[in-house]
Amino acid sequence: MKIKTLLVCFLTVAAISLTSCKKENYAEKFVGNYVATATPNLTITAPGAEPEVIEAEPMEGLTFSIAQVGETQDVTVVFSIPELSLEDLDITEEELAAMGIEIPKSIVLNGTCDETGLHMNGLAFEQTLTLPLFDGMNFDVTIDLGLGNATIAEPVNNKISWNSTVSGKIIVAVPGMEGMAEATAISGGIKFDATKQ
Repeated sequence: MKIKTLLVCFLTVAAISLTSCKKENYAEKFVGNYVATATPNLTITAPGAEPEVIEAEPMEGLTFSIAQVGETQDVTVVFSIPELSLEDLDITEEELAAMGIEIPKSIVLNGTCDETGLHMNGLAFEQTLTLPLFDGMNFDVTIDLGLGNATIAEPVNNKISWNSTVSGKIIVAVPGMEGMAEATAISGGIKFDATKQ
């Protein structure tokens, strides 16, 4: 009888130990589809000029999704890029291709979750555009931007917000002026406010 009682006690302790050791799934708190507003706060500093603050309107209606990677605490964040109306821009797809402009359908970021929130990795973007100058000549514009790492606190009432730093440069290279290209610096950040749908 003592052996049976001892066995029951042992199984009870083992069951409690196993359930208490189960790790909390922080990633699942963030999983879902979101609609966001992005508010840029950027400064451009051209060579030899005073820094200029860009007064941009908030971009509303941005959509993104957060998905858990397997059973890990890692997530994938996919931002959908809204389709641009080429007619509004007064440009054709052929002209965009000739300039070397590729408009992606989405931007993918990765992150890891823990008890302090979602730690989203930054993003590096670099592209050179070839634009018409005059008399069949072209010039190159190189855009080199970085979106900094950010930590997003656990959703409250299905809402999250965070700030991402932005840093980078734009270099314009004009034929016949090799070595004269100077970088225009970009700095500041973008504030994101999002609601889970």
